[in-house]
Amino acid sequence: MSIFIAILDDNPADRKQSERLLSRERDERKQKDEVIYFDTYGSSQALLPVCSKYDLILIDITRDTRDGFMAAAELKKSGAGARMVLASSKIDYRAKHGDYEDFVFVEKPLSKRMVTDLVDLAKKHRENSVKRIELRDSKNTIHVLPEEILYMRRKSYYTIVALTGDRSFHASESLSQLFPLLDPRTFLSTDNNTVLNMNHVISRDGYSFKMSDGAVIRFSLFSKGRILKAFRLHAGK
Repeated sequence: MSIFIAILDDNPADRKQSERLLSRERDERKQKDEVIYFDTYGSSQALLPVCSKYDLILIDITRDTRDGFMAAAELKKSGAGARMVLASSKIDYRAKHGDYEDFVFVEKPLSKRMVTDLVDLAKKHRENSVKRIELRDSKNTIHVLPEEILYMRRKSYYTIVALTGDRSFHASESLSQLFPLLDPRTFLSTDNNTVLNMNHVISRDGYSFKMSDGAVIRFSLFSKGRILKAFRLHAGK
């Protein structure tokens, strides 16, 4: 099993210490066929574009107006599904912001035992997580949850993927490659060029669906029976 961890810390010395502890843990886990990958970031802005790929993010931001708790909230809003671990040094995050079930609170300095427990937490989170869909373009790779996908449209050399949060991505994968990765009970092919998420349909009018982002997706008279049958089955689930 591969486990992906990010260290988000604006204290260089603390980042190095976390790296050393994770390096030792990684070496020990090789014998168990567990591979730990970790990356370090000094700011949330650097982490945001790739935050969705991690199973656990270890956070402590103290030198910015937006502290570690605020950075964690921003990451979650941007699609990070990782367990968020707030490591208190100068800021007691629990005392300042309250106790939240979504976050794990630990104290610095980190110990070897603590890092072992955090890696176990990341491993469990990965085992229990819904599988994300990998989307790539010429420069970037993102990982999204199926429920984040509103619809997909095939273009000549790429696939437009409309996502929640007013986002979109031009994926290099073809529609025929992506569609089999999705649950057919939720995702419906309206024609050879379009797949939509029925959970994001807000209304139907004649031969068209209106999506939650306002887009209108039309379908053919000849496909009406198949499409409406699938839509009714989904609505009655």
